[in-house]
Amino acid sequence: MVAIWYLLILAPFIAIPILWWNYRRKIALKEELSGARWEQFISTAKSAEVPAAAATTAPGYQRRERILDAGQTLVYLLLKQGMADHEILVNVALADLLDLPAGGDAEREQRRRQLAQHRVDFVVCSKAMQPVVAVDLLAAEAPAALTTAPDFKSLCLHQAGIRHVRLLRNALPARQEIRAQVLG
Repeated sequence: MVAIWYLLILAPFIAIPILWWNYRRKIALKEELSGARWEQFISTAKSAEVPAAAATTAPGYQRRERILDAGQTLVYLLLKQGMADHEILVNVALADLLDLPAGGDAEREQRRRQLAQHRVDFVVCSKAMQPVVAVDLLAAEAPAALTTAPDFKSLCLHQAGIRHVRLLRNALPARQEIRAQVLG
């Protein structure tokens, strides 16, 4: 009878480590599969080329095959996964992000047209849809743009209190680092 009581007392000390080990094993397997799928997705996105727009003989419009190319899709998914507590907007004109300062109608219209000519690839917004960060995806041959003096787009965003981040297409941050790099 005493042996049964000892077994009942020892049962949690045996069962809990076994259950914990089994749980950790399942989590590790799940992470390994997730990492493999992610690596496969990245390799597919890097190797895929943007298909050229199909030339048609008949006049009219056709639906685009994709709104975002493979690299832009990868950055969108990185932002969406890394910043789940934010909203991500794609291909936004500066005129939609910024309010114009007070001035004459002609001056305001000229500034609005100037802002409408510039776009950012992604905008990270709070849940209240307030822009927080503007993200531009740069081509592989554009690292000099990161070190030069701020351009018109950067100056406008800085004046409005919106952070401007530029990411290189061929040197994207890891999915664990995207939040820190974009939000600073």
